[in-house]
Amino acid sequence: MLFKRNKKAQALSGVISLVALGFSVCVNAEAVTLDIAEQPLGQAINQLSEKTGTVILAPTKLIKNKAAPAIKGEYEIDEALKLLLNSTGLSYKKGDKGSFIIEVGKNNLAIKADQPEPTLETVIITGRYSGAIARAIDVKRNSASVMDSINSEDIGKFPTENVAEALQLVPGVQIERNRGEGLFVSVRGLGPEFQITQLNGSSLAINENVENSGQKGRSFRYDVLPSELISSIDVIKAPEARLEEGSIGGLVDVKTFKPIQLGHSTALSLKVSHSDFAGGTDPKVSGLKSWLNDEGTFGVLVSAAYGKRNIRQDRAFTFNWIQSQEEGDPLNGFFKPQRNRPTLERQERERVSLASSMQWQPSDNYEGTLDILWSQFSVDFDEIGLDLGFGSEIINAVTSGNTVVAGTARETGIQLSRETSKSLHDTFSIGLKNHWDNNDWHFDLNLTASRAQSNTDDPIRRNRLRTFSDLNFDYSNGFNSAPFLMTPTIDVNDETAFLGRRIEYRTIDVRDSDNGFKFEAQYDVNDIFTNIQMGFGFRDRSREYKRRDIRFSFDGSFGGDFFDDFPVSNFLADVNGDFPRRFVVPSATKFFDEFFEDSAINEPLTSDDLKRSYHVDETILSTFVQGNFGAENEDDKIFGNIGVRIVQTTQSPSGLRIINQIPTPVSFENKYTNILPSLNFNFRLSNDVLLRTGSAKVIARPALNQLTPGLSVNTDAPTAQGGEPMLNPYEAIQYDAALEWYFSDAGLLSFSVFLKDITTFISTTSESLNIAGESIVLSAPRNTGGGSIDGFEVSYQQVFDQLPEPYNGFGLQANYTYADGEVEVNEAGILRDKPIGGLSKNSFNAVAFFEQDNLSARVGYNWRDEFLLDNGVGIVSDESQAAFGTVDTNISYSITPEATVSFEVINITNKKQKTFFESHLRGGRIDHYGRRFVMGVRAKF
Repeated sequence: MLFKRNKKAQALSGVISLVALGFSVCVNAEAVTLDIAEQPLGQAINQLSEKTGTVILAPTKLIKNKAAPAIKGEYEIDEALKLLLNSTGLSYKKGDKGSFIIEVGKNNLAIKADQPEPTLETVIITGRYSGAIARAIDVKRNSASVMDSINSEDIGKFPTENVAEALQLVPGVQIERNRGEGLFVSVRGLGPEFQITQLNGSSLAINENVENSGQKGRSFRYDVLPSELISSIDVIKAPEARLEEGSIGGLVDVKTFKPIQLGHSTALSLKVSHSDFAGGTDPKVSGLKSWLNDEGTFGVLVSAAYGKRNIRQDRAFTFNWIQSQEEGDPLNGFFKPQRNRPTLERQERERVSLASSMQWQPSDNYEGTLDILWSQFSVDFDEIGLDLGFGSEIINAVTSGNTVVAGTARETGIQLSRETSKSLHDTFSIGLKNHWDNNDWHFDLNLTASRAQSNTDDPIRRNRLRTFSDLNFDYSNGFNSAPFLMTPTIDVNDETAFLGRRIEYRTIDVRDSDNGFKFEAQYDVNDIFTNIQMGFGFRDRSREYKRRDIRFSFDGSFGGDFFDDFPVSNFLADVNGDFPRRFVVPSATKFFDEFFEDSAINEPLTSDDLKRSYHVDETILSTFVQGNFGAENEDDKIFGNIGVRIVQTTQSPSGLRIINQIPTPVSFENKYTNILPSLNFNFRLSNDVLLRTGSAKVIARPALNQLTPGLSVNTDAPTAQGGEPMLNPYEAIQYDAALEWYFSDAGLLSFSVFLKDITTFISTTSESLNIAGESIVLSAPRNTGGGSIDGFEVSYQQVFDQLPEPYNGFGLQANYTYADGEVEVNEAGILRDKPIGGLSKNSFNAVAFFEQDNLSARVGYNWRDEFLLDNGVGIVSDESQAAFGTVDTNISYSITPEATVSFEVINITNKKQKTFFESHLRGGRIDHYGRRFVMGVRAKF
């Protein structure tokens, strides 16, 4: 646990007990029946808050080691609070809309009157969406820089099923979906590789996307985290010197529940979901148990979650469009489609998670916390596809501009494919935090260790059968429709029409580790600076990537048990276009049983295997000093911090390179030092209005897969990817300003602007190579020129509690973000301004909700503009994701104070995700995964 500090300047790292087990929309003056036993004060206030449905803010330093008497009978909230606080030296004041704030009593001599108020941070929850909003607003208001927060509605009840999807509610945050589920997070126009994700303030090892043989490097996969175990998430957009470097976009800190904050609590949840595409019923169960001793000084929390989900995705898929550069070709200079694959994907996902937290406070001047998280996420994958090639001569071509939109590809390759695998993602993290107070000095020592492994627990197996035919095609309806595709000379449902080609066997094993320690000290100055923070840290990061490919060719025609029936009857039924919706399906196992030689598994790795594999070690030494000023109380009109962070990074990639046609082991070392100053200057224009400003120099290190010395050649296209071991980091100077009006406990209107002046960027360059007699387009990263991103955010949140009943239960949460930017990309040796991958110019989300008595209902709409997915480079066309929006809804009803039932629908409007290649005529993917319905029951004791 980081420094326990001033209320405003250190809200992001302080210790708090927000005892807020409800959100009241009016002053609770009615008497309620209470039966509260003699116990620690914090637990007693928890029970009072829950029984009365009232927000009570109680800073940890004020209530720690204090006891409350037993009270029994009918009391109004004011009377009950007076009894609980009697003889404690504490009193209370009323906040907005019926809330209460615990404070030092006027005549209390045990605590200095000029002692800074501790940080207020939302942790304990109540089951109300409006309460979660109020707590998130409180965290934002008390922060020292530009940030946003999301809070759990209740124990084990995060606002969305998926952690990434909850982050869409934050202004400036956009997500990348995978088969309908949020996977990666972007902040202010910069993709997932530009963000840092932490767990309880510490770095996490990262799992890889092995099921598609892809690599994301530093992009954190949010699907490995169960939402039921999370209490809150902070998104920090304006850096401070004390915070970990490595992000140009934002720092995302995921926080789990703590036992001293929860006290004695038990929560159980059971959900069942149904997909109208995949069918069947999928279970999801979670539980949490928290225990605290009578003195409130030692607590243990254990939680677990299990979920299973079946996914089906129908996909009409054009791989890319490449500009012809063949002399004598009448279509030279025109972009042609390269391959189309109607694809049926089915997955069975299973996730098991365990988390534990232990806290101890044996004295007033020490606190320790031990956090442990283990998660295992498995994906059984089965993909069926029909590859329709365009690689031969095209006759009867119809063009529009520089795009071939229709024609006939003569005697082109038509391929059946079947791919199966099982990937396994293991994540483990352990963190030990220690905090000491010694008069004006405060010390923190944090130790963390994290491991992540992603591997093909069941290897990737691919069957390929091929024939040749003319292919008539027509893309003139654009990317919103699948193209017209017809093979006039063969029947794709005839098993005998296809001949054997090859089988492929691939194993991938990716191991990632992230270990470190941080020591930090704070000295309370109470002068120009309220306090000075300083510290140093060490991180040891390692990534090992191993890949092996085995292929066997076979020929001949087949039938009978070498093929399966097409598994569904409504494949791509809701997608416009005329193309094969049914075709021959190769058996997932029969071809391997017949043609795969098991002895090949034990053969030495080939030079190609070694070229694709690599190892990267990364060590990071850091030190910082930061001065915090103002924020002693609400009379301080100026508060913030100024500091500098100095970081030395040493990266040591190793692998195999071809030198003079000979495979040669190589290793490299790249060392660089960055000096990163930061300033956050905030003005309290009134009690409810804040003006924030900030500036900082920031870096983002290259993705670890970009540092590989080898290269990987694609098996299905004439392309390859390589790395550059000596890459330097992305660098930028960013500026932030925000105006925030807090017009009630759950009311906020804010406007912020930002500018990121990127001075060093990494872009992908391409060149043509001849590999084994084949012309290959090699793409590799290089440090290139700069660029910039600028934009603004508008956010509005309000509970309409000033309206008469029942309208006082309505509320609205909405935000809009505009971001625009370009970077210099190297194309054929020339720097050109290009869009930034992952940046949507416009994004918007809104949640309308209603809460009255036992009923809670909300509907949310999330939309983002088109954005660049992949910079094609050179003759390969850029691929972009089309604008996409979804509507989700959630309804819950409290049967008793302890039990709640719920119903959710995800993607109500049954939207499809679509991509295109530069022009809307050049269709890409159409992904359709359908709607999902979820029913659940929760119990809390």
